[in-house]
Amino acid sequence: MSDKNTIRNSAKTIRDQLYANDDGMAARNIAAKIVMLEELDDVKTVAGYYPIKNELDLMVTLKVLHAARFPLALPTIIEKDHPLEFKSWDMRSELVAGPFNTKESSEDNVVPEVILVPLLAFDKKGGRIGYGGGFYDRTLAALKKENPSTLAVGVAYEGQKLDEVPMEDYDQRLDIIVTEQNIYRVD
Repeated sequence: MSDKNTIRNSAKTIRDQLYANDDGMAARNIAAKIVMLEELDDVKTVAGYYPIKNELDLMVTLKVLHAARFPLALPTIIEKDHPLEFKSWDMRSELVAGPFNTKESSEDNVVPEVILVPLLAFDKKGGRIGYGGGFYDRTLAALKKENPSTLAVGVAYEGQKLDEVPMEDYDQRLDIIVTEQNIYRVD
């Protein structure tokens, strides 16, 4: 675990630098790539997240998906050590404050087919380092148990890519990672 914590701390610094030097084009490039993913052709609901700290601005992607008529959802933290739930969001409804400075929808619960996942670091094999709370790992495990075709799409700056991310048995791999420069599909 200390390996992951070391990577996590280093990755936060790297992402902070990438964010500080971003003129907003990374978010636009990622939005254009995500809306054109062939894997979204038959999707009903896409879950995003409200960006916190120095996460890449996913609101650009959510606006593009909304304009393309994708139903959207945002995660809701129920309690520690539990999977996230998702609530629909029409981009007009006011968001409420959630834990960790997140914003949450107060609309109806939904089960998304695609989840856009925040991260601190990733590798081309779908490995991901998050903040360490395990929310997305528990959520993806639960959703994929019910629907194995649930798609986990990591969203990141290209500079967040590592050669290899250490993975534990409980860690869930991403299916796709989209950066401002590339789309990585995991076998």
